Amino acid sequence: MILIENEIAFVAVPKCASISMHRALETSDFNIEPTFFVSNNKKNERRNGNFVLPLFVRPTISENFKVKQHNHQTVSQIYTYLNSKPDTLIIKRDYCKRFISAFYYLYAFWIKNTYKLDFISGSIDNDFIYKYFTDDVCGMIREQQISDEKLFMYDLKLKKLIIEPLILNFTTNIDKKKIIEKNLYDNTYINYKILDSQEIWRSGYNVNYIFNIDELYKLENFLFERYEKKIKLEKENHLLQDKKIVNITENQKLRDWVWKNFEKFHFKKTLI
Repeated sequence: MILIENEIAFVAVPKCASISMHRALETSDFNIEPTFFVSNNKKNERRNGNFVLPLFVRPTISENFKVKQHNHQTVSQIYTYLNSKPDTLIIKRDYCKRFISAFYYLYAFWIKNTYKLDFISGSIDNDFIYKYFTDDVCGMIREQQISDEKLFMYDLKLKKLIIEPLILNFTTNIDKKKIIEKNLYDNTYINYKILDSQEIWRSGYNVNYIFNIDELYKLENFLFERYEKKIKLEKENHLLQDKKIVNITENQKLRDWVWKNFEKFHFKKTLI
């Protein structure tokens, strides 16, 4: 996503302090540039058929920034755009904590605001995940490829299997049928791929530098020791997530479920 001092590519993994890193670099003395093509389309959209997909691109976060868009790319995509293979740097996170964070982002922010839903308090919990995220649904999410037509292929299916029953059974909206008929099956895209493993952003490549989200001071020290330039990573991306309506509890059952459905496929040979 961001090339640092023309030597290290920061691979922005969703829900792994990517906004914090972006802002820290922008407010530092580091020389940085994007590792992606900056579109002139002000809506930051990419089109395919009848769908409009904000393909892992966050709208402009600051006109004053050098890298104005917050863009999530795989290592492979970065290498392809740069036509070179710089060192890579990733921030990692406990797989279950990252899943929970992504789930809150999807339900308590993205879906809630996209369809203007009023959820029944506390109704979206661990049992909701186990009931609606079936093997078929998890398989569809895993099979989606970043920047690939399969994102579109499964979009309508996932709306039917996950969002439609959500609206019917877990909201207090009086216009449920209207929301489904008029809005649900339009060109709005909901990015369930964000629930998939952080491993997919490596796209099969080894990463040179990996830092744990709970030890970001080590990342700050690493960059200072290498370039004698300071950054300070602050907690960012504070979304208006209503934890009264989404109530996910981390326990061993959930950890085992997330591992089985999204993680184990990536840990046959190497780990990050």
